This record gives sequence, C-alpha cells and structure tokens, in this order.
Amino acid sequence: MPVNSSVNPPVNPLTRPAARVSPGRLLDRSGTPIMAALATTFNFLALNLALLIASLPIITLPAAVNAATVALHRWRDEGEDSVVAEFLAALRSRPPLRTTVLVGVPLAATAVGVAEVHHFIRGGSLTDRVYLGLGFGALLTTLMAMGYVLLLTAREPAWAPADLWTVCAGLAIRNFLVTGPLFLIEIAGATALTMIDPALLLLGVPLLLLQLMRLTAQFGLRRVEPKQAP
Repeated sequence: MPVNSSVNPPVNPLTRPAARVSPGRLLDRSGTPIMAALATTFNFLALNLALLIASLPIITLPAAVNAATVALHRWRDEGEDSVVAEFLAALRSRPPLRTTVLVGVPLAATAVGVAEVHHFIRGGSLTDRVYLGLGFGALLTTLMAMGYVLLLTAREPAWAPADLWTVCAGLAIRNFLVTGPLFLIEIAGATALTMIDPALLLLGVPLLLLQLMRLTAQFGLRRVEPKQAP
C-alpha cells in the first residue's frame, strides 16, 4: 500500500525543542507557596528598582511611571512575569514626548498645587484664604484623577492629551466619594512612609503605591462602565 507522504511523522518528545520559560515562571510552577511568594517578591523588587533607576533623571519620571504601569498590568492581569523585560519594552515602544505630556503635566500640576497651598496657608488675609481654597480644591481634584491618568495612559497611549485629562477629571468627580478618599489615603501613606525612612523607597514603596492606585482606578472604571452602556 502506498504511504501518504502528507502525513507528518511523529515527533520524538526527547528531541522536541523546549518552550522558552522565564525564571520567575519556573519558580511559580514549582508547586510550593514559598517559591511562588519568592518569585512574586523578586519580580516586585526588580520592577521597583527598574522604576527608581529610570526615574533618576526627573525628565524621565513620566515615561518610567508609565512603563511600570504597563509592566504591572502585563504581570498581574495577564500573567507575564518577565517584569523587567516588559518594563524596558514599554519604555522603548511608547512615544517619549507624548508619554511625558500625558503623565508629566498632571504630575507637574500636583507639584504646583502643593507649592501654592504651602504658600497661601501662611497668609492671613481674605485673599490668601480664597486662593488657598481654590488651590486646595484643584490639588485634591488632580490627586484624585492621577490614578485614572496612569491607568488610561497605559491602556490608551494614542489618546489626545486634552481628551484623556477630561475623561480622567470626569471619572474623579463621578467617583469623588468612593475612589477619591482611597487615592488620598494611598498617596498620604506612601508619602509618610518615605518621610519616616527614605530607604523604604528601595523596598517597594513607589511600586506599591502605583499598584494600589492602579487597582483603585480599575475599581472606579468598573463602577462607571455599566452606567455608560446603552
């Protein structure tokens, strides 16, 4: 009987090329909770260190924060645990100028708001009190919208800056009593820890803050999305 040449011969499992598996995934698949915890800790500290190093030049802070947010999404939501590789890939692939504008302008607005509040809080005139109230309100709104800025910039890097900021401000207002206090607590807690001991920066405070703000923003989006459905 003639042999059908179109049928592929069986593949010897001993000679089959092995799939590429990252070290962190090998630890996760070890079957022990201790090794899985060690893998998570290693990824967390490695990504936090990459974020700190990339943020050393202040001008690169927005791009570094955006890349860390993308890496966190790929790791925690999609299971891709090559966190440093994902961080570097996001850092290279995202347009630096657009990312700097999208994330850097709200960060700069936060710094300006803090400086204004610090300046007017020392004044005793009625004008100073009015400016203090306006500056404090603008600062709170910016802080409560920052988590949405970080999340949506990572998800939708092609959005126009004005559109993204408008959407984020709207989300902050609609979730004012829900995610607003959570964002403020997270930022205040991370700031207090850093002021108590700056060495905690190396132990993951920046990345922990970023992850908490990302989760809070996701929660706020889930609250709003059903209401926007037709």
